[in-house]
Amino acid sequence: MLDVVDRRPSIFHVTLQTGQWSRSYRQDVSDTTIATLRPLVGADGDHEIPGVSARKLRVTRSGRLLLATILAQTSICTLAIADRSVGAGKLWEMIHEGARTATDPARPPAAPWCAARLEPGLVSCPQDVAWLTDFQRCLAWTFLETLPRLGRRDTS
Repeated sequence: MLDVVDRRPSIFHVTLQTGQWSRSYRQDVSDTTIATLRPLVGADGDHEIPGVSARKLRVTRSGRLLLATILAQTSICTLAIADRSVGAGKLWEMIHEGARTATDPARPPAAPWCAARLEPGLVSCPQDVAWLTDFQRCLAWTFLETLPRLGRRDTS
């Protein structure tokens, strides 16, 4: 029998305002990129984004969840990343607060997922659109790679 189910590890990646989504695969993010971005997700706080001048990443972690805002003079994009379903629904609701979205705040996707909310400050930084989507994908995989592997049951 032919198995046509794609079993590669993937992340559901969605932009909230447009509803545009894609599957992101680990094999598409190099080990070097993961190593470069690892310090950004290792601790809460503000971090310089490697290779991107005058941009910071403000990170807040809670277990297997991450909320991060990319900052220029003001916020340009906020990301929420969930590895497991525990807490993912609340994070999904939080990332929708105060924004007009094409996605439903009451219907989170199955984890793992990465949701991007474009912020009003992006209008004054149009050059950032060129690297933001790739950065979101790479940051999500970096965060997931830093988490301990779960055994038989999810204890998060």
